[in-house]
Amino acid sequence: MVGVDSDGALWAWGLDVFGQLGDAAAPSWPVPATLQNAPGQIGTGYAFVSAGGRHTAALTTDGTLWAWGDNTYGQVGDGTTLERNAPVQIGSGYVSVAAGGFHTVAVKTDGTLWAWGDNVFGQLGDGTTAQRNAPVEIGSGYASVAAGFIHSVALSPAGTLWAWGDNSAGQIGDGTTTQRDAPVQIGGGYVSAAAGLHTVAVKVDGTLWAWGDNTYGEIGDGTTNNQYSPEEIGSGYASVAAGYVHTEALSATGELWAWGDNTYGQLGDGTTIQRNAPVQIGSGYAAVTAGGWHTAAVTPTLNASAWGDNTYGQIGDGTLTQRNAPVPIP
Repeated sequence: MVGVDSDGALWAWGLDVFGQLGDAAAPSWPVPATLQNAPGQIGTGYAFVSAGGRHTAALTTDGTLWAWGDNTYGQVGDGTTLERNAPVQIGSGYVSVAAGGFHTVAVKTDGTLWAWGDNVFGQLGDGTTAQRNAPVEIGSGYASVAAGFIHSVALSPAGTLWAWGDNSAGQIGDGTTTQRDAPVQIGGGYVSAAAGLHTVAVKVDGTLWAWGDNTYGEIGDGTTNNQYSPEEIGSGYASVAAGYVHTEALSATGELWAWGDNTYGQLGDGTTIQRNAPVQIGSGYAAVTAGGWHTAAVTPTLNASAWGDNTYGQIGDGTLTQRNAPVPIP
C-alpha cells in the first residue's frame, strides 16, 4: 500500500520483495525480511501515487514522474529491466499516472498519452505487443488514465472513454472479446474510471457503469455473467475504484459501497461473503482506492482506514491480521 499525506509526504507499507516500497532496502527472501506492517516515509514533495502488481509510480507536485520496484517487463520505465528499490526519475510534465499489473500508463500536461512495460496483451496501446522499457507515445487528447491488470483505459477532457489491451472477458467494453492493441472509443460523458480484471466508470450524471469479468460479482449487476459492453449498475455515484476482482464506489454524499470478491474481507462489510451487487459499507468518506485484495479510504478530515488481506502488512495497522471491516491506519 502507498499513500500521500496532506504535506506531500509519500508513505509505503506491505510486501517489499521486489523493492516496490521504495525504501532502498535490499529485497530478499523469506518475506518477513522485506515486510513492513506499518507506514514508513519514502520521500516528500509528492502529489499522487499508484501501486501496480509489483511496482509503484508517483508524481511530484511539479509533475515529475518517479517509479520503482519490479522491472522485469520494463514497467519502471528507465530503459532497463533492472529492479529498482528506490524511486528513479522517469520524466517530467505529467498530470496522471497509473500502474497496472506489469505496465504503466501516464498522461502529460499537453494531453499526450505514454505507456511502457509488459505488452503481451496490447495493454500499452501502441499497436504492437512488444515490451517497452521506456515511455512510448500512444496518442494525444487525453486527460487521465487508469490501468487494469492487463488492460488500460483513459479519459479525454471531454469525458470520452477509451480502452485497450486484454479483452478476453469483455473488459474493453466494445461488445467483443477481441484483444485491442490500440485505444478504441467506448462512450462519452464519463468523469471517473477504474480497472481490474473488469472496468467501472462513473458518468457526469452520477450513473455507474461496469463491464468485463464478473466471476466474483465485481460488475455488481446481481449476476456472475461477464459483460462485454457497459451496463448501468446504479446512480448517485461520484467516483469508483477497482481491485483485482472487487469494486468500491463513493456516492455524491460520501457513502461507500462495495461488491465482488470478498475472500479476504476486502469489501469491508464485516464478512467474507461474495457480493454480486453493491452493499453499503459506511458513510462520511471523501476518497477510496483498491489494491488487489484490500481497500483503503479517507474521510474529509484526512483520517485513513483500510481493510482486507493483510498477509504482508498491507493494511498498515501494525499487524498481519486480516481485517473484514475498516480499521484506522496510524
